[in-house]
Amino acid sequence: MHIPLIRRAALACVTAAAVLLPGATPALAASTGTISGRLTTAAGAAAPDVPVVVYPSGEYDVLASTMTDADGAYTLPQLNPGSYTVGYLPDSRPEQYYRQQLRPWDADPVVVTAGATTTVDEQLLPTGTISGQLLDAAGEPVFDLRVLAIEADANLVASARTDENGRYEMDVVAGRYRVQFEPIEGSYQRQYVPGQVDEESATLFEVTEGARVVADDTVLSVGTLSGRFTTAAGAPLTNADVYVYTPNMYSVHSDGTSADGTFEAQLLAGTYKVGLYTNERHQYYPGQLESDQAELVTVRGGEQTAITDSLLGTGSVRISAVDSVTGAPVANFCAHDGCSNGSGRVTISDLTQGRHDIYVYAPDGRYFPRERTGVRVRADQTTELTIKLRPGAVITTTVLDRQSGSPVSGVCLDAFAPKRATLRDGYGNCSNRSGQVRVGPLTAGEYKLFAVPQNTTYGRQWVGAAGGTGDEREAATVTATVGQVATGPVIQLDRAGQVTGRVTDAETGAALPDVNVSVLTGHPGVGAEDAVTDDQGDYTLSRLGPYEWPVVFSRGGYATVWSGGAASRFSATPVQVGAGATANLDATLRRGVQLNGTFRNTEGTPLRSGWVLAHSVDTGDYAGSGWVSNGEFTMRLTGRQRIFFSYDVYFDDEQMYSGRYQVTDPDGTRRLARFTVPASGSMTADLVISTS
Repeated sequence: MHIPLIRRAALACVTAAAVLLPGATPALAASTGTISGRLTTAAGAAAPDVPVVVYPSGEYDVLASTMTDADGAYTLPQLNPGSYTVGYLPDSRPEQYYRQQLRPWDADPVVVTAGATTTVDEQLLPTGTISGQLLDAAGEPVFDLRVLAIEADANLVASARTDENGRYEMDVVAGRYRVQFEPIEGSYQRQYVPGQVDEESATLFEVTEGARVVADDTVLSVGTLSGRFTTAAGAPLTNADVYVYTPNMYSVHSDGTSADGTFEAQLLAGTYKVGLYTNERHQYYPGQLESDQAELVTVRGGEQTAITDSLLGTGSVRISAVDSVTGAPVANFCAHDGCSNGSGRVTISDLTQGRHDIYVYAPDGRYFPRERTGVRVRADQTTELTIKLRPGAVITTTVLDRQSGSPVSGVCLDAFAPKRATLRDGYGNCSNRSGQVRVGPLTAGEYKLFAVPQNTTYGRQWVGAAGGTGDEREAATVTATVGQVATGPVIQLDRAGQVTGRVTDAETGAALPDVNVSVLTGHPGVGAEDAVTDDQGDYTLSRLGPYEWPVVFSRGGYATVWSGGAASRFSATPVQVGAGATANLDATLRRGVQLNGTFRNTEGTPLRSGWVLAHSVDTGDYAGSGWVSNGEFTMRLTGRQRIFFSYDVYFDDEQMYSGRYQVTDPDGTRRLARFTVPASGSMTADLVISTS
């Protein structure tokens, strides 16, 4: 099996690590800790001579390593207190991480405390085997060719090299695998078993525990694809990028056109699409704007296939917009890179002939954006287009310095509907030099405003009727009406303060790095961050107004918790922040309640991948999250609380489903499904949605 980078680095330092610190003084022993355990096979027997590595949680530089002894036992001494990832790298089979995880970032963290030994026992996952033989077109074995097996759902990778007889073998965990190799030296083009150039056409080999799957193949012969491209006027098109794709648009070759507009590519025998790219445009052979309209080009082994094409001509689109309710013209809107500036019209020039998607939006936020697909553009002509825009509501206000009354620019504003508050990953509604800011378009309803200064002078706040607050419940409510501009309370900014503290493991007292700390929860797939603990478990949460704030702490492998050990923002113990001052707030994290879930469609087929997110029924905040892999997910939650689920998941490579999880009552009524998290222990949730 191929040795990945982590494994190679670990193996290189095993011997050195074993003698790095041959003995510890009493003082050193008292200030450091030890990880010790026993590794067994899937059958429960000792697993000897297996490299064991450890590195700080969230990092991938090996800190220490050793080998298991004849009984599978191992010891890693003299580790500084902290949180670590422990990995096991057996030869010729998948590496894994504590506990029984196949990726280091999914591993359960191991906490080391000074003067103590943390026991970490692990059992290797059961495996199956993929083996086969690769022959060339003449029936001769292909020697020393790297073969990859990639799991379709979890994207796990195993590899091996063919021997002098063209045979290979690799151990893999149970799953569905595509087998591939790169037979053309110097090319990244892949062949998929059996004899396919497109990944989607490859066989999915189902590997079960203890089973052997045979994946033989014959290497495809090689042919040549050449071509010549010209401008619309017929001149050679030089320095253009040419990409060759499989029928499902997997890139297999890239090149540039020469001075005479030609290119040439060596390819495995099969059918392909060709894309042409310049600085200003792209198209697909022959003369198509969209890849699904491209013509398939057949390349035969030992033969040369030639194509020719020219750049398409260009035309324009002149756009008008009207209110979808009243039919009245919309004076201010934008499309592509142009805006009407009160004229009610935008002209987009130099569009390649063919069909285009036109995106139209209102910069003043009074209308919801809209995309018109498939607009026909003809060379040397102007297409007239009228687009109906749906009106929305707008909230506007002014941002001032509370002390001086001066306007403040660069303050961004969110309008949150009930139970929709979340940490944003970027902002678009920010105050100008006059302190004016507007948010829209919004659907009709009641909103609360959250102000986010983009510098450290001022603090964030929920906007109250006469000043800021750290409690959403005390914020002023603004009613938004479609087609109207509502005026919210003047935002009076106070000077910022900050909160610092240390986060530790509740059971061991060890400091926890990589804990996300905020006053709002954020979607794990977005990556929005407020503050993160360092290697010592310390954090600094800045840009907070001088109010009482609830604070949330979240980290993989632990239950998300609010200040005071609460499950909800509204039940949290707030910390008082002072202007220009630093408040202290330490926190402890627990494993909490483990939720084990399944996610399938009504036919029983598992959802492939994506996020399942638990929300607090009380506040709508994220209470936990789990990554779906082949219809299964886990997450840890603080009990006791009531939750509901939302999801962003894939059924297959094309179909994505998102929303809040609902169930249907016997009378046909659809309602949000709610679940109760117990105070301790574990729970299950089996989610079923329709994908038809």
